[in-house]
Amino acid sequence: MVFLGHFCNQVFNCPIRSDSASVLLELEQSSHDLVMITGDQALTACHVASQVNICSKPVLILTRMKTSGFEWVSPDETDRVPYRAEEVKELSESHDLCISGDCFEMLQRTDAVVQVIPHVKVFARVAPEQKELVLTTFKTVGRMTLMCGDGTNDVGALKQAHVGIALLNAEPVQKAGSKSQSSKLESKSGKLKKPKPANESSSQLVPPASSSAKAPSSRPLTAAEKQREKLQKMLDEMNDESDGRSAPIVKLGDASMASPFTAKHASVAPTLDIIRQGRSTLVTTLQMFKILGLNCLATAYVLSVMYLDGVKLGDVQATISGVFTAAFFLFISHARPLQALSAERPHPNIFCAYVFLSILGQFAMHLFFLMSAVNLASKYMPEECIEPDSEFHPNLVNTVSYMVNMMIQVATFAVNYMGHPFNQSISENKPFKYALYSAVVFFTVITSDMFRDLNDYMKLEPLPEGMRSKLLLWAMLM
Repeated sequence: MVFLGHFCNQVFNCPIRSDSASVLLELEQSSHDLVMITGDQALTACHVASQVNICSKPVLILTRMKTSGFEWVSPDETDRVPYRAEEVKELSESHDLCISGDCFEMLQRTDAVVQVIPHVKVFARVAPEQKELVLTTFKTVGRMTLMCGDGTNDVGALKQAHVGIALLNAEPVQKAGSKSQSSKLESKSGKLKKPKPANESSSQLVPPASSSAKAPSSRPLTAAEKQREKLQKMLDEMNDESDGRSAPIVKLGDASMASPFTAKHASVAPTLDIIRQGRSTLVTTLQMFKILGLNCLATAYVLSVMYLDGVKLGDVQATISGVFTAAFFLFISHARPLQALSAERPHPNIFCAYVFLSILGQFAMHLFFLMSAVNLASKYMPEECIEPDSEFHPNLVNTVSYMVNMMIQVATFAVNYMGHPFNQSISENKPFKYALYSAVVFFTVITSDMFRDLNDYMKLEPLPEGMRSKLLLWAMLM
């Protein structure tokens, strides 16, 4: 009897995946609400949810009373709370709630779906259409949903989710390091094993003569051959219909057809990658729009108002400025997302008060800097009428305008770069950091007039001594 009990315990043991608890904990710490939707019984679902960090407070399960009505009952049946739909929100602040599929009919009949479902942590014994109802309810109350599913019964819910991830029941791909280590161990063990002579053991059977033709096939398989055989077996299982005895294998045409993402193996770890990459893409798009907006405003002012005053840029000046701009845009995209998810969330859209106020504030400062520098340079210019359509001739106003535009360009990229807590910082994005340093050094060199030949090649006029120090000071302040 002891052996039989031990055997049954091993047969019905279903261990949790090793990475589930850590992945879900990181999702919870990054300000995400975790919900379990499963076909298991309520007690099993609540126990698993507490182990994978979905439930952290005392659990109450909504059950049908023997007489009539429903009540909240703890798993050990020591706590009982009467069910009232209007009190569910308050109750969810001190308890993690669980409901089963047989309660959905009551919720739909009493129009309490929107009042109850958004505050439930665990949904047990649910049908496929009930999974879909849960997702649509979350969307109705304004939540962004991401769902992981591994079967045909998850197709409806995966379609309703904003982000759907299909999980394939395949073994995780073994890392290259472990492969090489296992192959070394195999080769080492192969070297240690030597064939015994026939006369060493009397119990050893002598193979028949016909087996000599099959001798080459009895050699130990290499690591590559084992991996190839394993993959072929996996593909055969996915292509063949299930016989009802083995675990169901998800085919690529089931949940994968209903979700935009498909994970190679049954692990929820890809959710971290999707959120991490999505946040990085969002902040990168936001900073690009801010940089483009500021560059367009500054360029519009230079090509309109200042152009009428005869301010132009030379060919060499425009070329060098364009090279720096292209380098900034190229290297700013090299930023990689941080591995740790932050509890802070990026701004969800571009057209918001934060973006507009930031752009207008920076443009006001850049415009003040540009106009002040040009007006200061105009005091050193002789009284002359410059035609807007005339050829480019180097003068002090053109020189100051180019230097100020150069510094505005550097400040725009440096200030609007969005690093932590989503992407790498400027110091970690080394190509972009070196490009910024190069632009700052270049601005300092041409402003201080260290190399006169370089300034002559760029058609930059010498600056008065007092004006040179003012430009450097203004640039540092900006």
